[in-house]
Amino acid sequence: MTDHSSPPKVDIEWIDEDVVVRITGDIDAARAAAAQQPVLELLDKSPGRIVVNFQNVAYMDSAGLASFVKLLSRARKRNVELHLVALSEMLKGLFEITRLDTVFNISDSEEAALE
Repeated sequence: MTDHSSPPKVDIEWIDEDVVVRITGDIDAARAAAAQQPVLELLDKSPGRIVVNFQNVAYMDSAGLASFVKLLSRARKRNVELHLVALSEMLKGLFEITRLDTVFNISDSEEAALE
């Protein structure tokens, strides 16, 4: 886990009409909004798809998970594809146990999600 006092770092890269969001740091109840807000703001810019890279996220709790369910709901309302990539084994397990792996588009890499 990372330092619990700092918000996660969110890097955004546009690739044509798509956007890749790379998150670094834990996503828990105290920091879920800080990870979610920049991505929610991207919806106003009408990307073709949003790819969220979790390669540098070691931990996510139920509040973090809920923030991405909310994001998925808003993305669908705007007809924006949301893809999650590079989930650690722990995060994959979290999505599987909650059966959210059947709801989200999950890929191993950014490249696979952008195909």
